[in-house]
Amino acid sequence: MLKLITLFFFIGFYTTSNAQNSKLLEGKWIFKEALNKGIDDLGRKTLKSDIINKMTFEFRPNGDFVAFAFGENMNGNWLLSTNSKSIVLNTGKEKYEFIILELTGNRLLLKMGLGEFLMKKL
Repeated sequence: MLKLITLFFFIGFYTTSNAQNSKLLEGKWIFKEALNKGIDDLGRKTLKSDIINKMTFEFRPNGDFVAFAFGENMNGNWLLSTNSKSIVLNTGKEKYEFIILELTGNRLLLKMGLGEFLMKKL
């Protein structure tokens, strides 16, 4: 009986924690900083001109997202992984998975490919 109660406790805790993280993600985010220290000057210039303060994601409560990335508008569905460690974006043509390194009410740190990026909530 104790095992069953413990199992229900962990299932309830997990569900609540994932829902809270999902709520934290909802809203519009903008890329503010690349945190990789090993970026060369050309890479830094490219990031500044194409990504920093330009690239945005908006995660809507209904599971849809809209984004402005690399000069193009994107949209589709988003899903928080079951362990709340990554976000999966599905545009219908492609899927992208970003690893969540940190998530607070106004700060989102994502690992995308080899880069780590700080996003702030607008």
